[in-house]
Amino acid sequence: MDYTATETVCALREGIAERIGVQRFKTWFGESTRFVLSDESLHVLVGNEFVGDWISSNYRGAIEDATRNICGRELKVEIAVGGENGGVSVPAGVARRAARQEAAAAAMLPRGDLESFVVGPTNALAHAAALTVARALANTFRPLVLHGGCGLGKTHLLQGLYNAARRLHPTAACRYTSGEEFTNEFVSAVKFGRLDAFRARLRTLDLLLIDDIHFLANKRATQEEFLHTFNAIDSYGKQIVMTCDTHPRGMSLSDALVSRLVAGMVVKIDPPDFATRREILVRRAAGMGRTAPNDVLEFIARHVTSNVRELEGALFKLFAVASLNRTQPTVGLARAVLDEYLESVDSGPSRAVEIERIVAAYFGCTREMLHSEMRGRTITVARSIAMYLIRKHTQLSFPEIGRLMGNKNHSTVLMAARRVDNLLVANGSVTWLALGGKQEQAVCEVLCALEQRLGSARA
Repeated sequence: MDYTATETVCALREGIAERIGVQRFKTWFGESTRFVLSDESLHVLVGNEFVGDWISSNYRGAIEDATRNICGRELKVEIAVGGENGGVSVPAGVARRAARQEAAAAAMLPRGDLESFVVGPTNALAHAAALTVARALANTFRPLVLHGGCGLGKTHLLQGLYNAARRLHPTAACRYTSGEEFTNEFVSAVKFGRLDAFRARLRTLDLLLIDDIHFLANKRATQEEFLHTFNAIDSYGKQIVMTCDTHPRGMSLSDALVSRLVAGMVVKIDPPDFATRREILVRRAAGMGRTAPNDVLEFIARHVTSNVRELEGALFKLFAVASLNRTQPTVGLARAVLDEYLESVDSGPSRAVEIERIVAAYFGCTREMLHSEMRGRTITVARSIAMYLIRKHTQLSFPEIGRLMGNKNHSTVLMAARRVDNLLVANGSVTWLALGGKQEQAVCEVLCALEQRLGSARA
C-alpha cells in the first residue's frame, strides 16, 4: 500500500473513532481490524464473524459517513472476515438472533439492574414505570421523566431499564447517553459539518435514554436540536426516558421543550424512608460478603438519611475500618468513624437558616419577618418559598421546620410546600412588592435563582 493510501486509512480510523467514540472503536475495531481500499470499495477485515456482524449492524453508517467525508466519494463498504494475506473470505451478513443476544449481553451497563433496585414507598412508582417501559418499550408513558436529588437511584433505574430492554428486545435499537454527551456530540457535529449523521444515529432509535437532561439548561441551540430529536422519535411511536435533578418546570428549558416533557409521565423520586434505607444496607452488606448486627444497620439507617450514595459510603467505610482494626462493626465504632456522615444530618438547622437568609434577601425582607405572623403578600410568598426549599434541601420534618420558623403548625408548612409544588406543575407565577414596585416571576425561575445563590453560598 502506498503512502497516500496509508494516510487515508489512518484518517478513516480516526474519523470512525470520532463518530462512534474512542472507547467503542477500541472495543470493536482495535488494532487488529484492517482497512483495505480499492477504487470502488473499502474492505473492513475483522477477526471473526461475530465482530463482523456487530460492526455491520451498529457501525456501518459511521463507516460509510467517514469514507464519504474523507475519500470525497461514495465507496461500497464490505465488512468481512479477513483471510490469510488480507484476502476476503466469509462476508458479514445480518446478525443472527443468538449473536445479537450475546452482543446485547456484552454491552450491558455496569451500574444497575431493575431486579437489584431496592423498592420503597418513595421510589415505587418510578421503578414500576421503568419496568413497564423495559417490557413494552413504546407505551403510554411517552416520554417518561424521572427526577429527584443526587444519589437517589435515578441512574441505577435508567441503566437497569436499558439493560432489561436489551435483554427483552435484542433486535431493538437502544441508546443510553447523558445530557453532557448529547451536547458534546451535537457541538462536534456542527463544528465538523456532520449533523446529518448525528441526527440519523439518534432519530431512528426505538429507545433513547438520557441521564441528567438538566445539563441542557441555558443551552438554547442544544435544546432546539434535542426538541427536534424528541419530536422525530415520538412521531414514530418510539420511547424516550430521561432523568433530571428537578421537575422540568424548574429547569431553564424552553417552553416548547418543557411542554413536551410534562406531556408524558413525570415521576419524582424522594429520599428513601427508614425501612428502605435499612434494606439497602442489608443488600449492600450481602453483596460485599459481610454482615453487621441489626443495631448497627439501624443506627446507620436512622442517621444517614440524605441519599443512597452516602448511605452506601457510610457502610463501606465502617466495614473498612473494622477490617483494618480486625474487629466487628458495633454501634460505638459506627458513631466514632462516621462523624462526617452524621454531621451532614445534624447540619439541617444551620442549612435551614442559610436558606431563610437567602430567600429573605431575595424578597427584600428579614428572617424575623418570615418567623412573624405577618400576612402581607411579600412575606407570605417568601415564607412559602423558604419552607419549600428547606423541606427540599434538608432532612427536617414538617414539624421541625414549623418550630424553626416561628413555631408554625406543621400543617402550615405542609400547605406552603404543596402550594409551591402546585405552582411548579402549573407553570405558575408569584407576585410581590419590592422597592421598584410590583414584581411578577415564574415560580420555577424564582427557585432556580435562589438555588443558584444557595449553591454559591456553599462553594
